[in-house]
Amino acid sequence: MSRYEEVKIKLGFEGQLEEVTLVLDEGALAPYDLERPYSVVGKSVDRYDAIAKVTGAAVYTYDRRRPGLLQGRILRCPHANANVVSIDLEKAKAMPGVHAVIDLSGDGRSRAKRFAWDAVAAVAAETEQIAEEALRAIAVEYEVLPHAVRTRDAMGEEAPQVGRRGQANVVPMSVRQNRNESDEDFAKRLEGIERERAAEFATLMEQADIVIEEEFETQCQTHTSLETHGLVCEWDGDEIMCWASTQATFNVRGELMASLRPKNARVVGEYVGGGFGSKFSAGVEGIACARLARESGRPVKLMLDRREEHTSVGNRPDAIQKITMGLKKDGTVVGYRVRSWGTPGSGAAGSGARNDVMYRLGSVDKIEYAVRTNTGALRAMRAPGWPQGVYSLEQMMDIAAERIGMDPVEFRRRNDDHRVRPHEFKLGADRIGWKEKRRVKPGAGKGPVKSGVGCAGTEWFARGGGGAQCTVRVFKDGRVEIRNGSQDIGTGTRTIMGMICAEELGIEAARVATFIGDTDDPQGPGSGGSTTAPTLSPAARQSAHDAKRELLEAVAEAKKLPASELDLAGGQVVRSRGGSRQKVMSFDEACAMIPGDVIEVTSRRPRNIREGFAPTNAGAQFAEVEVDVETGEVRVKHVIAVADGGIILNAKTAESQVSGGVIQGVSYALFEDRVMDPIKGHMLNADMEAYKIAGPVDTPRIDVVLVGVSNGYNSTSCMGLGEPPVIATAAAIANAVYHAIGVRITSIPITPRKVLEALARKEKR
Repeated sequence: MSRYEEVKIKLGFEGQLEEVTLVLDEGALAPYDLERPYSVVGKSVDRYDAIAKVTGAAVYTYDRRRPGLLQGRILRCPHANANVVSIDLEKAKAMPGVHAVIDLSGDGRSRAKRFAWDAVAAVAAETEQIAEEALRAIAVEYEVLPHAVRTRDAMGEEAPQVGRRGQANVVPMSVRQNRNESDEDFAKRLEGIERERAAEFATLMEQADIVIEEEFETQCQTHTSLETHGLVCEWDGDEIMCWASTQATFNVRGELMASLRPKNARVVGEYVGGGFGSKFSAGVEGIACARLARESGRPVKLMLDRREEHTSVGNRPDAIQKITMGLKKDGTVVGYRVRSWGTPGSGAAGSGARNDVMYRLGSVDKIEYAVRTNTGALRAMRAPGWPQGVYSLEQMMDIAAERIGMDPVEFRRRNDDHRVRPHEFKLGADRIGWKEKRRVKPGAGKGPVKSGVGCAGTEWFARGGGGAQCTVRVFKDGRVEIRNGSQDIGTGTRTIMGMICAEELGIEAARVATFIGDTDDPQGPGSGGSTTAPTLSPAARQSAHDAKRELLEAVAEAKKLPASELDLAGGQVVRSRGGSRQKVMSFDEACAMIPGDVIEVTSRRPRNIREGFAPTNAGAQFAEVEVDVETGEVRVKHVIAVADGGIILNAKTAESQVSGGVIQGVSYALFEDRVMDPIKGHMLNADMEAYKIAGPVDTPRIDVVLVGVSNGYNSTSCMGLGEPPVIATAAAIANAVYHAIGVRITSIPITPRKVLEALARKEKR
């Protein structure tokens, strides 16, 4: 018997559907499409946890109270670059109310502290006040070294060395040093590569009618989740129980098992107060909390304060981007050259900018450099590398369109091979009244408050995967529950799981209870890369489908009916015969026929399907702004966000995801900025007062336009939607600001000072 079977299905979006033959694993479910009727999927369903959250019944890690709970705190290095020479913990250990003190300064070979607020020691005490006093009692001797905390400072020839053992501050990420190659030889080889590429690109540019050169700069952005990083840990013999504010419950469990070797580790993250990419690991604070709990013999709670959150647990790196584009007068891009620099902290990877994506850009020559600085290390942040890169790319697209006299939307559509995004650009342009509003030339509006509109595209690539499983239980009394050990960081994952299960069982979504965030339940993914929904929804569907099959087999046996003729729909068991459907019994009556007390099924997510409509999901955004040319203030009035996430499983949570991404993009464009003191090496605005974030007054009207796409890559046709919306917003705002004032702002955040300085330069010219 063949292990595969073929199914014909229509893929695409409304107005562009095409019949495709998909090859499925034997027994696999055909993907959701746009033509079948759904009873639950695609509707706007309230979050399952909405009432618990708004009433305060939801218990977050920060809320956990255990009998005998101790408070953990971490001693931080005050210097941006230093070696720990010695550390004395004895006075702290002897203090009343202190139950555990541990050294986090490192071993004898590596006691380097490369940024201010790096961890040095940790304590657990009866109260936070006693813990703080204990930290002050720890005596640490430092060898203080020169530092560089700003990217441009670290790039200078006279910059102090950030790394150790002769490591360079500026490291090319796409050109690797050979193992036996000296630093001097590597530098010479790199110079040769640059000269050769420059000559080749110069020759290519001879084919271009127009050559554009620009430099852009984006800032460092911190994560600033409402609930800071932290854990509560409790030991029972050689087993550990951990409540964690995390995006990856199974990652945290794995780290605890590897670091502390308990017999068993259980991690619970039932409610998580946000996570934008920085909460994938237990971290220094997690391992410290577990060690303190084991040493003290009592539960320990260790939650970071706001300064630690800003400085010590990750950020979106900055980027300096020099871009050259050559194009012909007909809009064909001949070549595209990028050199970019960004700081990953004291490391040497992960600081790239995705500025060569989405469009046909001709021959691309790109080299990215990581710049080591004495700052906290980067961590993944909602669409890593994309917002800073697309900010530059989309301004280059606007500049190019203006230089050849073509409408910016039309220029993008002509250079875009994506199967959905050109349609999304048209939808967004029509919604915002693009043609009418763009008739006003850049900067030509009347009065001191000038309006402008701008656009930008976005893209993502999350189809899900991995070995996720879900457990579905159907009880004899009619109750239904679905379980997975992954976490819901606020995106609505638990609601989607319940909806998928309800769809398969033919019942209302409210009848399904979802349990999530406990590693004692089946394996689930970390919430990153927008992979959670496309990974878990096919697992939920498969488990519910298998549970349905068992339930219908029980009914068939009891009623002496063919199971192949039975199905579940509208809260009923129905029988299909001769082209008609007959009601057999209610869902509750069917459940009463379950042998024993419960049907329990745990099924693995089917693997992805090779064929599909579009391998990535896309979007387009349009922003309308007002700029006061007397004060420099920029206000975003309106954003049209057109987005696709495959088949939209829950319209309400999908719209919420897109709106949240837009708000975060507005904040990135206009407000957020990590400010470092070059003298002391400290972050100057490491709190929620000085680190500016968009608030309700700054939030524009946001119109979300969801484009349902049956892509066919998994059984729910689901694509990740969390990250694409944040990518385009800053770029669209920057282009709108240019349209309003007629001068381009090439760095963010776009502050009043930058606007006024740009206007002054324009006036001077």
